[in-house]
Amino acid sequence: MTLEAVALGRNLALILLTIEAVVLAVPLLVIPFFAIRYLRYFKAPIRPKLRQVRAGVVRAERLTKLVSSMTVQPFLWAAGGAEGLKSGLGYLARRR
Repeated sequence: MTLEAVALGRNLALILLTIEAVVLAVPLLVIPFFAIRYLRYFKAPIRPKLRQVRAGVVRAERLTKLVSSMTVQPFLWAAGGAEGLKSGLGYLARRR
């Protein structure tokens, strides 16, 4: 394989990669352009639904916090009680 053949292959690969990059970049530039352009048509009907979704998310967050605190609390009490008992028994053992 000659050096000219390697150089030609390299040049063709670079041209192919450049074309591929342009083809892949076009949708990334066109989609946001049209999304921003037509956003004003959808903004008004979507706002009330977004408020309802936000209220639902807030309710779900409160419920999740309540359930998780109710689930974890007995374990925290048990761990705290065990540590307190251990500390108290250690104090009594050292005192004697």
